[in-house]
Amino acid sequence: MFELPKVANVSAGNAPFTIVVTWADKTRSKVDMTGLVARSKHFGVFRDDPKGFREVRPTEFGGGIEWDNGLDYGADTLKLLADEQKVLTGRDLARFEDEFRLNAEELAHVFEVTTRSISNWRRFSRKALPATVAMALRTFRRDPTAFMAHYRPIEVKPRGRPKSAASKRNSGSK
Repeated sequence: MFELPKVANVSAGNAPFTIVVTWADKTRSKVDMTGLVARSKHFGVFRDDPKGFREVRPTEFGGGIEWDNGLDYGADTLKLLADEQKVLTGRDLARFEDEFRLNAEELAHVFEVTTRSISNWRRFSRKALPATVAMALRTFRRDPTAFMAHYRPIEVKPRGRPKSAASKRNSGSK
């Protein structure tokens, strides 16, 4: 059963237009709402009233957050915003690679990078992935059809010299 996220507490963050959300499950998220304030017709009022933005509180039953000026933002959309802003690392890439049963060549093809880039991202497992790669990983997890649109299987050939026909015959007779 899918359970909607609930906001237990919210406070203004240190940076302008950021908030810190404590969810009902006791996890916390730092959410930067700068893009929303910059692009939204409604939330644009906070560009002229940044102090008003800081006066944020959870709605009565935790279904979102609200401000004194009557604006509110739903918990499910807020959670999506928070999840989209989480830093993904080389470990997340490796998990994705395992989960989707990919090899480095296939992954490199999907992201249009070299296999060396894939290897470096995996090797520096705690370092943040490029934002575009992180966005794509989130999208592919949420919507496997988007992944299938970009995936092309690539067979990995074994390294080394190919065995000659004579050595194949001899190794089979032993």
